[in-house]
Amino acid sequence: MDFASYYLWSQFEPALGWEDTHCQMQRGWRSTLGAKPLESISSPLAATIWQKVGKLAQQGVSEFHRDPLLLKHPRGSERVADRLYLYYELAAVRDRVLPILRQYQAQPWLLEQEILLLNRGDEPLPPPIEIRVGDYSFELFAAFDCVVREVVPMAESTTAQRDRIHIIDFKTGLADFDRRQADVYLLAGSYLYPDCEIVASFYNLETLTSSELITATPARLAQIAQKLAQIAQLHQQQLQEYRRDPDCFDRLFPPHPGTHCRACSFNYRCGYAMGC
Repeated sequence: MDFASYYLWSQFEPALGWEDTHCQMQRGWRSTLGAKPLESISSPLAATIWQKVGKLAQQGVSEFHRDPLLLKHPRGSERVADRLYLYYELAAVRDRVLPILRQYQAQPWLLEQEILLLNRGDEPLPPPIEIRVGDYSFELFAAFDCVVREVVPMAESTTAQRDRIHIIDFKTGLADFDRRQADVYLLAGSYLYPDCEIVASFYNLETLTSSELITATPARLAQIAQKLAQIAQLHQQQLQEYRRDPDCFDRLFPPHPGTHCRACSFNYRCGYAMGC
């Protein structure tokens, strides 16, 4: 079945402000080399520092909650760092992740939450969700970092309460939040928790900052599903055309060469990157 994900959406259309560095040919390389719906293909070099920091920070939070006694241990952060083999990483990675672990041990904000899901970030892809838009169906892949159940008041003037599902995506570094990622999570959450109110937010483990709560009306969810359906269809059409005629690769996935090619995972095989 055709598929879609936030990652695929971001490959089709860049986030605001990243238009100059976006290359459709990179998407073509990833697609034709068999990238998974939620994963990028690494270059022969090691993963970038920011990727490693994000993954290790998320794994560290997960380790604290798998063994909550580490939160009370005087050297709990160092114990978690040992479990992550952090001291074998580059100093540029280690020196950023260890303060994140110490900050979280000092302020374990998830400790009082009812955690329904806490992903380590290195686990297998979750089962896809079948989304139907009219007569067309596609599979939606959405890997949540964290899902908690919250109890919130029905209104300020009453004591009545209601349950709410809160999907949280972890971030590190200074990257801006992409609203489209929350949109995809809200659509997936509406299928996984159909009887619940769903909200989403981003939380930066490094800067300890959180986005506003993001919601979507049923009409907005329908628009998101329609957009993802268009992307899933176009993606499969392009792949099928490429398989029929591999010589049309450059036309299907036009290049956008520039200095950003130096950091591309595929510059070792892309002829357009040679002079950049």
